[in-house]
Amino acid sequence: MKKKWLVLLVYLGLGIYLSIVAYKAPLLKMELQQRDGQWSVKSHYYEEWARKQDIEIGDIVLAIENKPIDTMPLVPYDQTIRGANALTIKKQDGTILQITVLHGDLPIQFYLHVFLPIIYFILSLGAALYLYRWQRDIGSVKWLISFILTVALTYLSSVASSKFNFIGTIVNSGGIILVPLILLKFLKSYYSYLHIKWPFIQYIEKLYILPLTGAVLGGIKILQPYTKDVIAIILLATSFVLFSFPLWVLLYSYYKKRTIKLRLLILSVILPFLPFLLLFALPEVLWQRPILHAEYSILFVLLIPFCFMFLHVTERLFDIHYYITRTSYYLMVAVGFTIWLSMGLFFLMDKASIWGTILFLFISILLFLYIKEKVDAKYRDILFTPKGNTIRQLSRVIDQMSVAYRVDELLDILKVEAARHLEIKNIKIVNYDGKEQSMPTEYGMTDEQIQQLQAGEIVKLTNVYGALVHQEARMKRLLLIEHRNTIRLKDEELLWLKLLLKYVESAIESLKKIEELLQELQSLQQTAEQEPIWLKKLVWLKVEQEKYYVAQELHDTVLQNLTHLTREMSLLVEDDTAISIQGLYQQMQNNVQDLRTYCETLKPPVLNKLGLTAALSQLAQQVSSKASFKLYTTFERVYLQHEQLPLVIYRIVQELLNNALKHSEATKVTLSLQELDEGFELIYEDDGIGCTLEHMLQADSLGIRGIRERVEAFNGKCRIVTKANEGVFIHIIIEEDEEDD
Repeated sequence: MKKKWLVLLVYLGLGIYLSIVAYKAPLLKMELQQRDGQWSVKSHYYEEWARKQDIEIGDIVLAIENKPIDTMPLVPYDQTIRGANALTIKKQDGTILQITVLHGDLPIQFYLHVFLPIIYFILSLGAALYLYRWQRDIGSVKWLISFILTVALTYLSSVASSKFNFIGTIVNSGGIILVPLILLKFLKSYYSYLHIKWPFIQYIEKLYILPLTGAVLGGIKILQPYTKDVIAIILLATSFVLFSFPLWVLLYSYYKKRTIKLRLLILSVILPFLPFLLLFALPEVLWQRPILHAEYSILFVLLIPFCFMFLHVTERLFDIHYYITRTSYYLMVAVGFTIWLSMGLFFLMDKASIWGTILFLFISILLFLYIKEKVDAKYRDILFTPKGNTIRQLSRVIDQMSVAYRVDELLDILKVEAARHLEIKNIKIVNYDGKEQSMPTEYGMTDEQIQQLQAGEIVKLTNVYGALVHQEARMKRLLLIEHRNTIRLKDEELLWLKLLLKYVESAIESLKKIEELLQELQSLQQTAEQEPIWLKKLVWLKVEQEKYYVAQELHDTVLQNLTHLTREMSLLVEDDTAISIQGLYQQMQNNVQDLRTYCETLKPPVLNKLGLTAALSQLAQQVSSKASFKLYTTFERVYLQHEQLPLVIYRIVQELLNNALKHSEATKVTLSLQELDEGFELIYEDDGIGCTLEHMLQADSLGIRGIRERVEAFNGKCRIVTKANEGVFIHIIIEEDEEDD
């Protein structure tokens, strides 16, 4: 503790000393040239001030701070008047001017080189104390504090270094090299905090010899002024190279792990650094002529420590990505509306009355609010949802869980998706049976705390967030999220997790009932006992449903036609010239054909008589005879162990061809059945109008849902690729195994 106070006192002492140096004399940066043994004015940095003081190019400088210029050893090597409170100038007409240099006469100089560095130093010190007071338990905070304080002291020392102050030059020369190294240490610690692998060298401390060398070179630059230019280039080039490493680390890490926090870090580092590196450091190293002077380009770099502080302080209090997204949305909407109003007012300014202008504004605002409300309603989950799109993420996770057939598989999905959404690595699901050894000791949860957990409830304990996923008679399934006082879940994250846990609890109950039913069915199959009542009821209901379907189809087609024929026959009985017997015969033929088609649809006789290949070929011929598209088929002979699979294949092909007839509007349809080592592969493709996959699955009339259910019943895979106006591609694979028998 004493060491920390000593470091703080030394830091404050340096800051106060450098502030005094910065304020003591205004920074002029007036360039000189030697002519006829005298030093004359070559150029002015502050031309307006020089004009007011009547200082012109070519005037002779006799003294600085009442000291003859010839007695100043640095002038021949620097040829620039740095800090000065008083100048003695000899005009070309021989007039002697005594000029007093005041900060008030140089406001830009005062703000850039005195006021802003001192204020930035004070603010940085306050920010560091705040971080130390409230977040010092986080490992990376100490490096963030060091980074903030080093940047502030280096920035403050730059003014003293510009005036060739010895201490200021040493601090500045070492600081511009130390800052990127501390930035690397902070990033390394912060990567550990985010559980991201550090891709750079592990021992950055070995590079600390570089800032010490830089400080020594700064002292040499003052003691040996002729080395000034060479040392300045060396220090700037070294700083440029070291600053490039954090940029490379961030870009490389973001390429590997595209997380929101890394994206924000990149924006916080790269954008402020670009003006300093590309407009000042690089041109200064290559051509000794910067595009943008240091006092302006450095202002962007000063944003970096405070950006890091903002990220560190607010990452668990506010969702930064959410507010950035919302701000960009507001800017986009405001720009469009502003352009519309500007154009409207420009055309109405001289042509419309005041009431016409008011009416235009009223209608414009009304339309703007209406359109914005419609846009918000459509894209609200994207524009106004923390974590980018929480609602859709929750829906996606539930969709994944809906296809899980085992409890373990469901819990694995919960753990993986929670880690991905919350961006936390240490998440575990523990089965607790009341014994101490079943709970990992690092979580520090007591039996009393576990017993108090309620289903769907999330509590924050010393080292973990704990939640009860599911409770059985002798076991509890717990979700444990390790935080160790470094992570605080936001309300939106907790709500997302609670909703997911409620669904998981319900899904586990359903899966357990399904597992019990399957075990009961398996037991009945093994013991050959009589089927249970519920199974008989289920089969009876399914049969009745199929009967209803057949009855409805017959009623809507054949029965209607027979009713029409009966009426026609009654007319024939009364008057043999009223109706054509040939027409009646044709209608009866059509009805017979329809009835035969329905019977074959319910039970295709050719499937049992001639086999699957012949049945499919006959079905293809029937479809081709009435189709408007070209049908190309390839049906290999397949050998199937399961007796139900030929009927399944026939029904799938039948449904696919019916869909092609009714909905595809295709010109070409390709269908192939090929044998695999254990099973078969069915491929369907057309060049029709297609549709979205969501619409296809929602439309019961397309029969796709029935196809997928048939395939999934035999543990098969069904892949569907379709887009509007791009046709349909369906790939089905069913592989037989011993369990299918």
